[in-house]
Amino acid sequence: MRRQSALFGTVLLSSVALVASCAPSGGPPELSPKTATPAADPLRGRIFATLPQSKLDLAPAEIVLKGKHHGKDLADGSACEGCHADVAAGFRGSAHAFASFNNPMYRAAVDRFRADVDHDKSRFCGGCHDISLLVDGAMDKAIEPSDARAHAGIGCRTCHGIEEARIDGNGSYTLSAEPFPAPKPSDPRSIAAHKARAATPALRTAAICASCHRAFLNEGTGNAHHLIGQDDVTPWQQSVFAGSRVHALDEEVAEQDCRGCHMPRVRAERGDPAAKEGKIASHAFLGGHTWLAAIRKDPDVLAKTRVFLEGSVSIDIAAVIGADGHRTLPADGANVAAGERVVLAVALRNERVGHRFPGGTMDAADAWVEVEVRDTNGALVAEAGLEHEATGDDPTAHRLRALQVGDDGKPRLERQTEQFRAPVFNHTIPPRGAQVVEYGLEAPAGVAFPLRVIARLRHRTRSLPVFHAACEASKSERGKAFRAAGFDLDGCTPEPVTKVAEADAWIGPGSAGRKPKKPGKPRWRRLYDHGLGMIGALQERRDEAGPSLLAALAEAEATGEARPKAVVMAALALLASRQGRVDEAMGWLDKVTPLAPDHPAIPYLRGEALAQVWRFEKATPPLAEAAARAPGDDAAWVMLAIARGSAADARGALDAARRGLLVQPRDHDLLRVQALSLAALAAPEAEVTAAWAAWQKVRPADGIPRVKAKCSREVPGCALERSPVHVHPLRMRR
Repeated sequence: MRRQSALFGTVLLSSVALVASCAPSGGPPELSPKTATPAADPLRGRIFATLPQSKLDLAPAEIVLKGKHHGKDLADGSACEGCHADVAAGFRGSAHAFASFNNPMYRAAVDRFRADVDHDKSRFCGGCHDISLLVDGAMDKAIEPSDARAHAGIGCRTCHGIEEARIDGNGSYTLSAEPFPAPKPSDPRSIAAHKARAATPALRTAAICASCHRAFLNEGTGNAHHLIGQDDVTPWQQSVFAGSRVHALDEEVAEQDCRGCHMPRVRAERGDPAAKEGKIASHAFLGGHTWLAAIRKDPDVLAKTRVFLEGSVSIDIAAVIGADGHRTLPADGANVAAGERVVLAVALRNERVGHRFPGGTMDAADAWVEVEVRDTNGALVAEAGLEHEATGDDPTAHRLRALQVGDDGKPRLERQTEQFRAPVFNHTIPPRGAQVVEYGLEAPAGVAFPLRVIARLRHRTRSLPVFHAACEASKSERGKAFRAAGFDLDGCTPEPVTKVAEADAWIGPGSAGRKPKKPGKPRWRRLYDHGLGMIGALQERRDEAGPSLLAALAEAEATGEARPKAVVMAALALLASRQGRVDEAMGWLDKVTPLAPDHPAIPYLRGEALAQVWRFEKATPPLAEAAARAPGDDAAWVMLAIARGSAADARGALDAARRGLLVQPRDHDLLRVQALSLAALAAPEAEVTAAWAAWQKVRPADGIPRVKAKCSREVPGCALERSPVHVHPLRMRR
């Protein structure tokens, strides 16, 4: 989907990659993008550079304050609770309510950051976690446990006071100090005035969430160079959930924005006046915060959060690969003999999460795969990942996480964000994406066949290093003081573990008569998911997607339905494209067209296939069609901008780059294409200089490959994990 690097004339394209059990939000998502310079029609008038916002008063936070704010007012939600009882009840148990120093997880990280870097730079944290402190300048000073502002979370007056939200991140919103007029039940005009102030248009856009759920690091945050931080927004923008259907021809999936998933309509049991037809938008903001619910001793929220997680990602025993290379697809009934070494392939699919799973701070999240092999009597023969729950560092566990390392190539596991130098790998799964992980098994002599293979995906909110840091902070004198002054939250509360998905298969002699748990998807989907995951493998293994996809096509044809066939054929086209077989890719897309006429993935895949083999002039028209049909998808604009620039169309490249910058203001490829285009168009020197300066600030640092290589050499398991599809050995238990 995305590319690693790009120049005009030299293009390298590669595939890209709060949990959500989503419901439609009732309308198309809105981003309301804003930039620092006009961009309505970038080709009219003078030629100028579209630049990220800069020179902010509270930098590195991107927040803009309008009027005179007082932290104590922002922290006080009592006036709101008096009327909005249902909203307040949901909010009190939410992660937003415990986003500040009152949360031991956050406090451990921010206190260490402030001690190791400085107080001023912690405004970066304050723009989204500690607004009540930030507006008073208190983030520049010591924070006392007795300060009520440090216990405020993200209160009513913050979100409902946002006048404008921008998608840049790091708290990119404008907060108005205009008072909230109190409504009088008998006065319709006062009620209307209250609604007009409290229900700002920004609340109905995804940009208000994007302003904080997208983050970036740079010198202003204590880092050596620009890095992308937490970012749930970009994967969503590039997904079907946001209305972008260009990257894959998928099954029918309903669009929904952040609110549709995390703020579904719930019954107002307390008579909240904001209710419509007896329902309000949930302010519980359910996601993956099972640990917070446990710390708060709230079994109701814990149960709801677990339900929210369960089934959001699927898992399957997708294949058994014999020593001779023979494949059983799917794994059920595979012929395995005693003493034979086989590889078990497990496929994971992000079914309904509108961003990556797990999302948020992916370096601190903890989701992992466990595999068990049991004999016919149920005795454990081999396993992988079963020790991870207790140790947090089981080398056989496949973990869905991103690894950040320091300049020494060593992992930074406790949210030491200012020490981050390079993202080494990212095994989280994008929306509707698939991932394959493999396990090596040598069936022991004398084992009682058939064998039952069980795979499960498990989740807890934070990794054990983060847990231990929060626990230690909670036990400190400062931690005890915070607990005494506000909510008694014990950071040493054990983390709940949730089983997100489970699957099983019987293999070996006698397996034909055994029935596994039925997977919740048809056979063609099981085969397709494995093939889709293998497309993400390194080029040397990518061809292994072919057998699964061809088998999936046969099963799809047997259904007699057009959509499954189109889905699989489009994946076969993508596979051919990624392998440089452009004519084959076009052939598959020709077959897809009558099955899914007018689907936007068809022109995009045509354009990508042509761009892969440097046929840029031919690639531009279909890519332009696709980008126009996915205007909020930055990846589509990147592909088009690069193709146009490589075809010597500087004006077209500049237009595409600017359109992409509306939704991704700090994308290094878009900023580079813009600078190259401005130079080619003989723009004023000041504009070209400013454009290059903007690119220099965000371009990938030259030292990143060196740091990654150091990790591969010196950190056990790092080299293995850098391969998208790799084999974990199963530990023998008999």
